[in-house]
Amino acid sequence: MRFKVIFESRCPIQNVDEIRKVFISFLKKTFERASEEKYNNLFSEKKLKPYVYSPFFGEKFTEDRIGPQISFIFSSGDNEIISLFWNGILQLKKEGQDDIILGGERFALCDITLLPERKIVSNKVLFKTIGISVLTDPESLSSNFKNWYIIPEKDNIEKFNKILNERVKQKYRIIKNKDIQPDIGFLFYERNKEILIKLQSTKEEFKQHPPILIGIVIKR
Repeated sequence: MRFKVIFESRCPIQNVDEIRKVFISFLKKTFERASEEKYNNLFSEKKLKPYVYSPFFGEKFTEDRIGPQISFIFSSGDNEIISLFWNGILQLKKEGQDDIILGGERFALCDITLLPERKIVSNKVLFKTIGISVLTDPESLSSNFKNWYIIPEKDNIEKFNKILNERVKQKYRIIKNKDIQPDIGFLFYERNKEILIKLQSTKEEFKQHPPILIGIVIKR
C-alpha cells in the first residue's frame, strides 16, 4: 500500500541539503507517536526497514529551488507498518506537530491520500522510478566516492543490474526468510524527447534517455 503526503509552504525554498535528514526525522516522529514500543523495535538498532519512501518535488524543479508544494511517497507491504504510519500522522495532526522545516521555511501537511493499488496481471511488469536509482558497488571502497556509488548508465547497465539483483535477493531473504532468484533490471527506454537530469553529487547537468525498470513478478 502507498500513501502520498503533500506538504505546502508559503514560497519555494533555496536550500535542500537537509532534505533526507528532515524526512527521516519526520518518519521517526510519526512512528514514535503511533507506538513507542514499535518505534524502539524499528530504530533501536540498524536493520532493514519494511518500508520505502521518497520525496517528490514535481515535474519541474532545480537543484537549489523546490516548492512551494512537495510530496512524500510512503510504501509498505506490511499492514502493521501501514497502520502505524497512518495512526502516527493522525496523532501528529492532532498535536499540531505535522509540519516540517526545510531551508528555514515551514512546510505544513495539507493532505494525505491512499494511492490506488495497481493490479498486476502479467509475469513481467514495468516500473517507473521517482528519481535516479543509486546503489553501492561491493567491489569498491567507501572512501572512493566516485566508484562507491553507481547509477544505471549505458556503459555500466549490466554491472548495475547484477548488483541490483543481489540486493533484492538479500533483502527478500531478510524480510521473508526465503530465497529467490530475482530477474529484475533497468533497460534504457528510448524516447523521442530527451529529459534533463540533475546530478546533485557533481552539480552538473547532462542529457540522456531515462532508464526504465523492468522486473519479473514474484508471487507470494
